[in-house]
Amino acid sequence: ELGFKKVIANPARHQQTFKMLKEIVLARIACPDSKRGSVRQLEDNFGVSLQLDAVYRMMDKLDDKAIGRLNDIAYQTSTDLLGGKIDVIFFDATTIYFESFTEDEFKANGYSKDLKFNQPQVLLALMVTKEGLPIGYKAFSGDTYEGHTLIPALSQLKKEYSLDQVVYVADSGMFNEDNLTELEQLEDHQFNYIVGARIKNLPNHLKENILNQENYQILGNGISTAEFEHKGRKLIVSYSEKRAKKDKSDRLKGIEKLRVKLSKDRSIKNQLSNQGYRKYLRLDNANEGILHIDEEKIASAAQWDGLKGLIVNKENHLSHSDVLKQYNNLWQVEESFRITKHDLKIRPVYHFKPRRIKAHLAIAFMAYTLVRHLEYRVKLQYKKLSPKEIKRSLLAIEISILFCNKKRIRYGLPSAMNQQARKIYALMEVKRSQKAFIIKKL
Repeated sequence: ELGFKKVIANPARHQQTFKMLKEIVLARIACPDSKRGSVRQLEDNFGVSLQLDAVYRMMDKLDDKAIGRLNDIAYQTSTDLLGGKIDVIFFDATTIYFESFTEDEFKANGYSKDLKFNQPQVLLALMVTKEGLPIGYKAFSGDTYEGHTLIPALSQLKKEYSLDQVVYVADSGMFNEDNLTELEQLEDHQFNYIVGARIKNLPNHLKENILNQENYQILGNGISTAEFEHKGRKLIVSYSEKRAKKDKSDRLKGIEKLRVKLSKDRSIKNQLSNQGYRKYLRLDNANEGILHIDEEKIASAAQWDGLKGLIVNKENHLSHSDVLKQYNNLWQVEESFRITKHDLKIRPVYHFKPRRIKAHLAIAFMAYTLVRHLEYRVKLQYKKLSPKEIKRSLLAIEISILFCNKKRIRYGLPSAMNQQARKIYALMEVKRSQKAFIIKKL
């Protein structure tokens, strides 16, 4: 229904290729595994026979042009589902690692969000709507800094689609001066953006104003905001009482663990692993280099509890409330990565050739697109169910096959359907018999 048949060039001439692609994509959703494992599970659990070598040949047809068509389909289907209008695009990037230690021009060692620093990886950039529906993706070599993915990805969107009056939302990993300057200088398009800012790294005069509570106006629900000018852009800083309590609680828990460790061992070497909280340690040179907790640093950090900064272009006329609302929806893309990494198990990757790696990412993106579209439709027409809940309901539906030796007839005996599965089948207009039926007479 989404049109993925068109991903394969000349689909009418390659019907078997598409059928194989369809089975592998559905296997990625139902029981994610390596391609070898998927072939085995399709045979054992679903009665679908595929040859592994044929699957690899199918993957070789998922070249750059096919991936371009895939992105076009994802964008168009999401746009159609939203009534032809996309007003906000969320952007983020993550790393996908390999069961390999050999680098090449595509998979390379880099900063790993999975802490697999000695294993090659690729960087995957994903763009979604505020509903979590996919717009497109782009893969980069593993040693690419995530902040360098924003411009190529948005430039591609600008080039291929008509996207006026769209607000682009990204986290602070995308915020640097070169990025924003280039974003503002792209021809024939004025980008409106909301980007997270690292406010503790700003100039001192700005930090003083940010910490001055007199500059804030109350929005309500324990939230207040202030606006400052920074390099010709708007810097909107919000203070949240709820976030302040969490920041304080997290810091106190971390420092308490640090105190316990220091009570057992105050040597420098054994405390260097405390990534998040070693900044609160002070070296006492006068006392044989012993480490102490620096109370002044703790008090200084407490000043920033509850504060969050956002950079907005000066032409962006959204209210502070709308800016915060849009940025807070960035969890949609974070949840999208969780679905691809955990529910669909896109990682680790067992392929080694760049074209196969790209094909693997394309298959995972197709599976992700199907999952998100089904989740959205179920939410609109029934109720909010997670992809995991939907999958569990649908996998419980089975058909037992009974064979009558005397009459040489194969019968199908449907299993019972739970309420959620029955509702999903109905809203997708898929009919299913609840009675035993003849599959085939031999």
